[in-house]
Amino acid sequence: MQQPESSAYRRLLRLAALIWTALCGAYFFWEAFTYRGLFGRLAELQIANFGTYVPFLTYLVLFVLAAMPAWIIVRLLTSRADEELERAALLALRLSQAKRLRLLLATLGASALATALGFAAYTVWMLPSQTGNLQTIVASEFGTVPVKEGPARLVGGELGTMIFFGQDWFIGDDRMAFSPYRTSSNGDDLAHVFVQLEVSRKSELDRIVQRPSWSGILVEGGLPGTVRVLFNYVGVGISQPHYTLYNNEYSLKIRYWLQAIQWAMLAAFFLFLVALQTRTIKSLKKQRDVKEAEYDAELNSHRFRSTL
Repeated sequence: MQQPESSAYRRLLRLAALIWTALCGAYFFWEAFTYRGLFGRLAELQIANFGTYVPFLTYLVLFVLAAMPAWIIVRLLTSRADEELERAALLALRLSQAKRLRLLLATLGASALATALGFAAYTVWMLPSQTGNLQTIVASEFGTVPVKEGPARLVGGELGTMIFFGQDWFIGDDRMAFSPYRTSSNGDDLAHVFVQLEVSRKSELDRIVQRPSWSGILVEGGLPGTVRVLFNYVGVGISQPHYTLYNNEYSLKIRYWLQAIQWAMLAAFFLFLVALQTRTIKSLKKQRDVKEAEYDAELNSHRFRSTL
């Protein structure tokens, strides 16, 4: 017979595992978004060995590794009690567990969908577009005059150290290069503005030459976390705030759209798992109904014999 204390203990363990899983997902999402901690180190390890890294897979690996021990412990502690249950009670337990698993999958799917919508909303409403008046800014003016986001032309500066990096998103890849733009390419002061360079391979950096001006879309911040770390490695200081001049609207927004699409695909995957789990629940309900019908038939038969 299942003890109430044991049942309550297992419910507490499952709740703790669910909370731990949610915390792991939120924490590593924060690391990925800010490019810090274990995510940043793992990304840098990939870049050092392959010249690029896979953001989405990096997140999933860290999330699964962190969440897995909690669920393994819960599974080991509850499996012994399952063996002691009668078939009817075990069937009820399996049905309850299946419903909780479906709820968890639905919650993860909703979270992935919310993240996808968040990236899409940020891309559409928070990032500047190519519309608006073209502003001309002298490199020496950054940090001393107000700067607005949007179409811009930079003059009076030189390119400095060039950084190239890549990101693989399964559904697409992103190869980008950046350089600080200052009054002197050998300046030791903090860089206030960076320019995206028109290259798709690292070997193409050799053909980049100085220009009298650079035009594109200026955005506050804008440097990917990977690039900020790489610039710090080579001794290029980054001011706060800083600005990034992208070649065009596509170059600025493509990595955000790729992330939104990937999170939407993950949400669709969880929805598929929810559908499979729903089929499992229906099957368990049928088995339960059959078991209850057999029990009722046996009970009625016993009552009939008792009246004879």
